[in-house]
Amino acid sequence: MKKQILIVTLLSLTTAAAGTQVLAKQGAGPRHEKPTFEQLDANGDGALTRDELEARGQERFAKADQNGDGVLSADELNARAQERAAKRTAAMIERFDKDGDGALSAEEMPSRRGPFNLLEKADTDGNGSISKAEFDTAQAIIEAVTKRQHHRGGPDKPRHGQGHGEASE
Repeated sequence: MKKQILIVTLLSLTTAAAGTQVLAKQGAGPRHEKPTFEQLDANGDGALTRDELEARGQERFAKADQNGDGVLSADELNARAQERAAKRTAAMIERFDKDGDGALSAEEMPSRRGPFNLLEKADTDGNGSISKAEFDTAQAIIEAVTKRQHHRGGPDKPRHGQGHGEASE
């Protein structure tokens, strides 16, 4: 059980390095607006079909395909990524900017337990410090979990939430 907690904690800390992405996932940024059942049920028959679900992916792809040529260039993908990052950044500032100056000071940034959690979880012998062996073990666990999650469906399978030909949001 302690090993599972260590894995989850260390994976979380690794993810924390991603900055605003982590803050967005933890509530600092706008939530990805998921379509309602009614929005997906294009013909209003009370049932979702494969065609209706694939239509959602095609809409997302078309939104990213700015020039309408049927392929997503690096520029188009970067533009979508920058658009999403700008929305997350604006939401983060709106949420944490206590003095209303449009910027975040160190005091306004949300507190994170990150390094202390690492110390608590990776210190398997309980001596209050992390040895090289404990650190290496923690890193190996993080890498194994990350690799397993990244390659869940195999390299040719779409990742969770993405269909074939669908740009991620």
